[in-house]
Amino acid sequence: MKKTSLTSVCLLAAFLFAVNNAGAQTKDELKIKIEKLNKEMGDAMVSGNSEKSLSFYTKDAISMPNFGPMSEGIEAIKKASDEMMKKGSKVTSFEATTLEVKTYGNIITEIGTYKVSMTMAGKTDPMQDMGKYLTIWEKQKDGSLKIKVEIWNTDNNPMAKMDKMEDMEKK
Repeated sequence: MKKTSLTSVCLLAAFLFAVNNAGAQTKDELKIKIEKLNKEMGDAMVSGNSEKSLSFYTKDAISMPNFGPMSEGIEAIKKASDEMMKKGSKVTSFEATTLEVKTYGNIITEIGTYKVSMTMAGKTDPMQDMGKYLTIWEKQKDGSLKIKVEIWNTDNNPMAKMDKMEDMEKK
């Protein structure tokens, strides 16, 4: 009787473990999924499809852009995006490179680098930028991932450019 009960408990435990981990994804699988989402988001930015771009965020997402104020919530992120487009800025290329993915239950942290090219109103040459970012993804009930928090900043130091201009003026 004890042997049968122990076997039943072991089988039940194995079954529950299998069920609980059936939806779990490895870091490599999550990285591939995130890279695909980044590509789709980059394509949406380049095509100017702000509705598609916004679909990658949770309703309460927080965006902390470089050289700009924090936007809290999807409506604030939409407003900031619309203002940038109204000023004549347009993303012409975007490439994100995922360097690391860490998981914490339903939260996935992505660390990476980016390259972007943009046209700006009144400028003839496109602006090129590169930098690093941190994105916190949240796994949704349907298994999809959405951006909960994002922050990025440029590797280009504007102070260094100003120092170079001052040095040139002194010569």
